[in-house]
Amino acid sequence: MATFVYLVRHGETVWNAEGRLCGSSDIPLSPIGQQQAQRLAQRLRSVPLAAIYSSPLRRTRQTAETIAALHNLPVHPVPELSEIDYGDWEGMAVDELARRFPEAERCRTDDPLRFVAPNGEPFAHFVERVTTTVQRIAACHANETIAVVAHQGVNRIVLCWVLQAEFSLWRRLRQDPACVNLLQVRDDGQWRVWLANDTCHLQDASLESEKPVQASEVNR
Repeated sequence: MATFVYLVRHGETVWNAEGRLCGSSDIPLSPIGQQQAQRLAQRLRSVPLAAIYSSPLRRTRQTAETIAALHNLPVHPVPELSEIDYGDWEGMAVDELARRFPEAERCRTDDPLRFVAPNGEPFAHFVERVTTTVQRIAACHANETIAVVAHQGVNRIVLCWVLQAEFSLWRRLRQDPACVNLLQVRDDGQWRVWLANDTCHLQDASLESEKPVQASEVNR
């Protein structure tokens, strides 16, 4: 027996497509993102989900509600699943960030546990709240299958933690809009990655991210 966690990312937003830091900003899904959420929901339609959890931000909540509608389940909002707060940098394009604040951007990439944006959330606090919360949620659903709808940054942190990888590698873990990750929690407490960044349900070219290369480097 084991617990399975479908860790998914929300669909695309306009800011995602433009390569901007969404962070804690409450940005809704774009029309493409809404279609991606529908495809994601169909992908998970036959999965026997016991519960659905989500960040309370609109882009994740919209995605989670689309999934939940096919399972007759409520969505449980969890504030600790929100994306990192980038403070004064919210909405800034990553290219602009790298140009104006090169040292800070290098820190965000290479030494993230020391990173904090002006008036933002310390990265180390972000890591602690995300990893603690995901463990707590999974512990409430022993031997069940659940869905957790979150953000690119959140998912990257969870994957680093499960793989026991250095958090300096977090931006090397691609998480496309509406992607699926499948995690297993064994009875002995060991976590395993069964699937990562799967987007086979988005094969229609019209549902691909408008700027997939640029957007994949941005934390939403």
